[in-house]
Amino acid sequence: MSTHFLFQPGEWLGTGQVSFSMSPDVLHFRTKWVVREGENSSFQCTQIVEIVGGDRIVNDFAIKPQDSSAFEIVLENELLGTFSGTGVIEERTIAWEFREKGAFEGYEVYRRTDDTEYTMHAEYLSSDQMRTMIRGRIWKRVAQFAEDSAQEEAVDE
Repeated sequence: MSTHFLFQPGEWLGTGQVSFSMSPDVLHFRTKWVVREGENSSFQCTQIVEIVGGDRIVNDFAIKPQDSSAFEIVLENELLGTFSGTGVIEERTIAWEFREKGAFEGYEVYRRTDDTEYTMHAEYLSSDQMRTMIRGRIWKRVAQFAEDSAQEEAVDE
């Protein structure tokens, strides 16, 4: 099984920027991915995106590996609906796309920079042909220092 973040239960945090083809505005965001193992070798992912000074968006993904280089992905979003797509897996890259012409089109590419961090780029096209571009990075959440210290003290006792 792939070692990419979509296939590793845990939490990933991130930051980035969103820009639009029809506007000079740039929005900054924070994100959190929570990855859980599902049934039949699948994974359930919840992505929370918080626009700084703005909205909070929740995306739920169902990931079903097909083989070592491909997977199916289903996105559920309260505002957008449910969409199915396909993904590819390479040694340092994981990417997926949705191609429902006129309804929801776009792709996301995550490139691993090391075992605990990825850079990402995504583009989505709305039904009125406006493009949304997203750039950022995510990193694996590590235990808080206070939690680590408490665990070490408990072991020492």
